[in-house]
Amino acid sequence: MDARPTYLRTRLSVMMFLQFFIWGAWWVPVSTYAMEGLRFTPDDMTWIVSTIALGAMVSPLFGLIADRFLPTQWVLGGLHVIGGLCLILAGFQETFGWMFVVLLVNTICFMPTLALANSLSFRNLDDPNKFPRIALFGTIGWIVAGNAVGWLLGETKPYFFFLAGVVGLIQGAYCCFALPHTPPKRGVEAGADMFGLGALKLLKERSFLIFAVCAFLVVIPINYYFAGCNPMLAQHEWPAPTAVMTLGQVTEVFVMFSMAGLIAALGLRNILALGMLVWALRYLLFATGAFPLVLLGIIIHGFGYCFVYVGAYIYVDKWAPRHMRASAQSLIAFLMLGVGMLVGTKAAGWTLAEFPAVVSSIEATKVTEKASETDTNAPIPAWKDLSELDTNHDGEIGRAEVRAVGDAGLTVGEGFPKFIYSNKEIGRVLLAADNLKTVRTRGDFRSAVHDELTVSRPDWIRAKLRHWAPFWLWPALASAVVGILYWFASLATPEPPEEAREPGPAEKPRAEPPAEPPPLTGTAQAPGEAPPAPQNW
Repeated sequence: MDARPTYLRTRLSVMMFLQFFIWGAWWVPVSTYAMEGLRFTPDDMTWIVSTIALGAMVSPLFGLIADRFLPTQWVLGGLHVIGGLCLILAGFQETFGWMFVVLLVNTICFMPTLALANSLSFRNLDDPNKFPRIALFGTIGWIVAGNAVGWLLGETKPYFFFLAGVVGLIQGAYCCFALPHTPPKRGVEAGADMFGLGALKLLKERSFLIFAVCAFLVVIPINYYFAGCNPMLAQHEWPAPTAVMTLGQVTEVFVMFSMAGLIAALGLRNILALGMLVWALRYLLFATGAFPLVLLGIIIHGFGYCFVYVGAYIYVDKWAPRHMRASAQSLIAFLMLGVGMLVGTKAAGWTLAEFPAVVSSIEATKVTEKASETDTNAPIPAWKDLSELDTNHDGEIGRAEVRAVGDAGLTVGEGFPKFIYSNKEIGRVLLAADNLKTVRTRGDFRSAVHDELTVSRPDWIRAKLRHWAPFWLWPALASAVVGILYWFASLATPEPPEEAREPGPAEKPRAEPPAEPPPLTGTAQAPGEAPPAPQNW
């Protein structure tokens, strides 16, 4: 038995594992780190998250270089080395400007590697139908990275940047020295339509126009999830937010391999509409603020992601004439992963800014290796950091226990930086938390008379928690409206054909380029929190 194909698939699987490990290790927790660790504004935070969308918009240019001038494995290796160095550098940044710059350089380098990794796999596999098994290791890499960050490193320190950066450097060396040689393409094969402009003529057809408009519009509320879910979990002080969010990828694996049967049973148009409504449902679950329902909303991520993103790529693959398929995939990916993601992420930031917490800032002394300074926007201590104040171990902290801290204050943090909170500032948050209690008891009244009050963990968290319910209701409404509009508008349009349409006389190209396996269709969709770009990017 020839072991060479198995050895090749093993090398490609390792490549996919590392590829999505890098992405999952930093992009999921970065929103929480920006808001809770660095105290960036919601607008600044969403610019940081939007670097992925900005990188996706320019990534086709790097695909063109790889296709025409350099071996694909060298381009992959070089881009990962630069991206890995940028991620390590990002871990040392504390200001928005420099953080944005280094992460933008990273994503400009990283986003092309998604398509290049797919392209390299397809060009070296003897059977393209084996690609889903390779792509599965990308999902596994994302899950492993999320659990490593969630359970070991945390989201409020920059350690996840260092992990992602080191793995990026490893991936760079691996691509250069371990992947099969994949020479540049030549002639017409390398002249792919990078931005999908050639597919604009498809918008003249009513069915494709309705699909493209709704696919773009629904991506806007979808990106509220990527910007808001991790910070919400962290602010509630629920365990390991990044690890918990990987439950969505576990579901995604099962849904991915069931897509063919679901499409056959329900029809592709209904799958797309149902996917849009799933996003509305999960946002309603998030709005409840109840951990079991929020957890359910995370778990059904696989249905929303696969039905919308994978369904969109399958729709394009079936609807577009064969010679326009690559251009159409590029167009839809540019709308969904580029423009739609950017608009949606920024809209999430604007919405989040409208619903601040009751206590959104606290003053503390920030202690670094070099000096100490007053920080008027220090992180509000988590309940676990206040545990040493609970001297009677009754699960509540009272004003008397806060006063007992004295002039020394409460020191939070190991290593540098660390924060020292005065009893006056802690008492201010304590009073705000007490005022939010919905039910006043005889004990509360008695405490008020004697100038005493106590708060429990839920009271403290409520005071520093943003108003997440209205934040999630807006994208829930938008997703539902788009899903319902698409379903009704598509009733008068035919289902996409089972086989790609043959072009009409006016559509036929003069010379049809050699066929290449479609990059992202059916179960061959690459995994991740957001879908990867088509292979011709």
